[in-house]
Amino acid sequence: MTVDLPDTAIAAVDDVPVQTIRPVRRRIKLHQLVAERQIISVLAGRDLKVKYKQSLLGPLWLVFQPLALLAGFVVGFSRIANVHTGGVPYAVFALAGLTVWSFFQASATIGSASVISNIQFVRYTPCPRIAFPPAAIIASIPTFLVTAAGAIIAAAVSGDLSPRVVLLPLVACWLLVLTLGFVWVTSSLTVRYRDINSALPFLLQVGMFLAPVGYSIETLNTKAQAVIGLNPLTGLIEATRWTLIGGYNPLITPIVVSAVATVLVAIGGWRVFSRLETTMADDI
Repeated sequence: MTVDLPDTAIAAVDDVPVQTIRPVRRRIKLHQLVAERQIISVLAGRDLKVKYKQSLLGPLWLVFQPLALLAGFVVGFSRIANVHTGGVPYAVFALAGLTVWSFFQASATIGSASVISNIQFVRYTPCPRIAFPPAAIIASIPTFLVTAAGAIIAAAVSGDLSPRVVLLPLVACWLLVLTLGFVWVTSSLTVRYRDINSALPFLLQVGMFLAPVGYSIETLNTKAQAVIGLNPLTGLIEATRWTLIGGYNPLITPIVVSAVATVLVAIGGWRVFSRLETTMADDI
């Protein structure tokens, strides 16, 4: 049996809007970092408290860790390898490098696990996932402040402190952007590949010797300088020593490489994180 619909009914059916639902590729925007600043600050405070909770020494580890690394560098590079520092006291020279490295190492370790360590939030709450990596990095800022203060005091006592030290906050912002880009990549990939979280501590230990933390890049041969100069942290360490140490002449090429790499890592890291954020609840 066939039913003939009037033309008005057919026209009404044709006018009904059709809603098509497609999965989004990205649903977070960069400006949300500002919009979610209160959540980021709360998570950063929590991460900082958890970091030293039930620790006998507590925040004193912020002082002991760089001092222990400095002692190792003094024995390994200054006493045994007799590293050339251009007349700068080795403690000042090494602390300037540790200012950059300690912060990056602490931020990378905590930040890479920032998403998977908040499984309950990711699965069961609307807590913005964009807040986890920057919160972990902010929780590591005391590491930078303590080591930088030690480097400034050591340089002032030895008479090597440069007036350019007022530019150190700019270098700190540069380091912050590079670290955030790196953590965006590792934290989003760790959700799918947990091997990253296991391999990262080892890679960071090896990476310490692939950056001029305890030695001068000028003491290396041309090929070694080219390899070490590709490390984005090399340019940051050179810039930090230039701001802290009077009369220090940094190599320009690593600084340029680091500046370009920072832009690429920050943009690439954001694109990777924003792309994988949509499937984190399923992958975690």
